[in-house]
Amino acid sequence: MTTLLNTFEKLPREKQIKILDAAAEAFASKGYYGSGIKEICERANISNGALYKYFLNKEELFMAVLDRCQQIMVEYLYEKHTKIESSILHTIEEYLKEIADICEKFPSYLTVYANLGAPHMEKFSERFSERFKESGKYIYDMVSEAKNRGEVIEEVDERALGFLIDNQFILFLYSMLSDYHEKRFRSFMTIEDEIELTTEMKIAFILDSLKAFFK
Repeated sequence: MTTLLNTFEKLPREKQIKILDAAAEAFASKGYYGSGIKEICERANISNGALYKYFLNKEELFMAVLDRCQQIMVEYLYEKHTKIESSILHTIEEYLKEIADICEKFPSYLTVYANLGAPHMEKFSERFSERFKESGKYIYDMVSEAKNRGEVIEEVDERALGFLIDNQFILFLYSMLSDYHEKRFRSFMTIEDEIELTTEMKIAFILDSLKAFFK
């Protein structure tokens, strides 16, 4: 398996991305179990034999797609917002805008990432669990920094607030990709279906819901 992955990594980056993009599109539209190697190869414009030179099986290809998704999250979110520049609310606002941006740029990857929460995907979510900790640590560190700066109300537990913010981020991300979660957002905001719900409105709602925890 290591030899195969090394072979894939020796490909030009452009070709790697083309193959991973094709796989992400297939997995996003039909799920892991509904997608076939043949379809992925057709999307990537390569032969089945060529793909098996790079990956042992579909499972390893799927893990490579998840790795690419994690790279996107690190590049656009975790590395981009490493510290609070003006206030924690401003940082949260910028983070939410970034989530919206990557959902627009990389919808297939983010859909695959979001679908890891489905019951039949446990074996993949378990293999990927260590990487989930990176986002959790980022948010906890952000809350801790804000508390040290005197922005967070003293009585507020940092872990509980971090958990709340993380869930706000996740629901926001899901609402950008799923009609079901979009409707959930509408229900919380009591906005009827005929009224346009913009990204800016969602962000404003989240920020308003968090203000009670900050000075």
